[in-house]
Parts: sequence; C-alpha cells; structure tokens
Amino acid sequence: MSRWHAMQLPLKRRALPRHGHLELWLTDLAELPLDAGPTGLTRRERVLKQRIQQRFILRLLLGSYLGIPGKDLKIAQAGGGKPGLVAEQAISGLRFNVSHSGSWLAIVIARGLEVGVDLECQRTMRRPVDLARRYFTESEAEYLGELAEPECSREFLGRWTAREALVKAQGCGLAGALGHIELDVDPPRIKTLPEDWPEDWQLIAPEWPGDLIGHVAAPAADVELDCFFLKTG
Repeated sequence: MSRWHAMQLPLKRRALPRHGHLELWLTDLAELPLDAGPTGLTRRERVLKQRIQQRFILRLLLGSYLGIPGKDLKIAQAGGGKPGLVAEQAISGLRFNVSHSGSWLAIVIARGLEVGVDLECQRTMRRPVDLARRYFTESEAEYLGELAEPECSREFLGRWTAREALVKAQGCGLAGALGHIELDVDPPRIKTLPEDWPEDWQLIAPEWPGDLIGHVAAPAADVELDCFFLKTG
C-alpha cells in the first residue's frame, strides 16, 4: 500500500533521493493557483496552458533537488525521446520521468537509476479486448475477455501503463518492445522482457487516489517507493 505524504508549495530545498529509493510526485494542476499560459477557452489554448503548467511544476521540482531556480534547469531529450538533464546537471545523478492524464501530473525521481512512470484516468474504453488481442499476449487477452466492464477497461489500462512505464524507464520506443513484453495474468507482474534489456526490474503499482491507474518502473531488483502529493495550503 502506498502512503501519500502531503507536500505544500513553495517547495524547500530537497536532498537527492537515497540510492535504491524512488520518489513519486503527484499533483492536480486544476487545484494549483498557476496563472502561467494563455487564458482562452479553446481546446488548443487549454492544452497549451496545461503543458506550460506541467513544465513549470517539473522545473520547480527538479530545481528543489539541485538547489537552483527552476528557470536554470536545462532539459534535453536523449535517445528514444526520453527527457533528461544536460551533462553538467545530470552529473548529480538525478533522473526523472513524467506522465500526465487529464489535469493530473505524475513525476518520478531517482538518483543514479533510470525510471519510468505512466498514468491514466479510469474510463470505459471501446473494445478493450480487441486492443488486448492486438497489443498483449494471448493469455492476457483471454483474461480480459472474461471480465465485465468497468473491470475490463481498468485491467487493460493497468497493463498498458505497466508497459509504458517499462519502456520509458528503458528509454526505447513502445512499438519495438511491445511484442516482447509479457505480464502474468493476475496480478500483472513481469513475466518476459526483451532479451537485450537488463535482467533485474521492479514494476510498482502505487495506490493511486481517485480513479487514477498507473505504474512506476525501474531496472533494479529491489527499490522502495515514497509517494508525495503536491498541493497548496
């Protein structure tokens, strides 16, 4: 069970995570008093505003670990499009990954260890079993076919976020790895991964609040996860 520790803005200077510890941050951007971005009501303006807010929180959080203003963070994309810090800041060992769904933003932080996170809001999907037959293993698709809604959609999203978190931690594209990832039927633990990946992995399903579904992944045999909920006042 994941216990969420409430943390308030403004953030104070934070120590880098201990080796073997992951720090997961979650916030609802709709509940934060952020004025950054356009104020229009069109879908394009709302999406742009949300992206600006996401980058603001990410920079604020990373800056608190490095002891620098968020505006001084330098973020670049590495192989596979995975974001990371440029060399002079990455020397700190700080590693991170980001996911968002709706107004929710999740950021996982580690030291000297690549990490991945993927988040989805619960929803009823169209033909989740057909999608499972296309993207998952036969045994997983059969398992989903035995479930009624909304459990079927929830199981699909759980397995999808598990795969996304794994490939984001590995820093590769989902398409090339999808056919080589197999999860146990119940619960969805790692069964098979691509041969050229590290041998040891940890796949964690935190106890997310509300209707959120998601996973955190890291290429290490034994890691611990601390969860923080960022809010105001």
